[in-house]
Amino acid sequence: MFEPDGKHPLASVPGVFALALWSVYSLYAALYYPDILTSVLIAGFFGFVACLAVLFNFAYWRSTVLLASSVYLLLYVIRIVRMTAIAKDLSFLSALSFYYSVSWRVTTGAFEEKGLVGGLTHAFVEYAMPVLVVALISVILISSRRQRGLSQTG
Repeated sequence: MFEPDGKHPLASVPGVFALALWSVYSLYAALYYPDILTSVLIAGFFGFVACLAVLFNFAYWRSTVLLASSVYLLLYVIRIVRMTAIAKDLSFLSALSFYYSVSWRVTTGAFEEKGLVGGLTHAFVEYAMPVLVVALISVILISSRRQRGLSQTG
């Protein structure tokens, strides 16, 4: 079950991007194991599987990375919706604004309590990871469409 064109995923931008993103996230989930959310463990497991698919040149590595990214985004959206539902007297957008304003304070607390590494880790998971996952999905979809177009013309 290897890619038919023989090109290893690590020779492509999407493969390197997927491996870098999911290895950092999976490493975070493993290092902070007892003190993290279950959703982070689940997404970390799927991310680890995506890393293995990229490393071992699995034929469907793009689909595996897309699955891991979709699971992460689904769990992230569920977490955000649940957190905004706590404030029942606010509208959804007001509650969302409140959530992210409180999250900045939590990030500041993480810097104070856990130091630079803990604060950066929290900021990565809370702010950078969702944006990077959306970017990864876009890169995977664009590259697979481009590759499909090249195989049909060539």
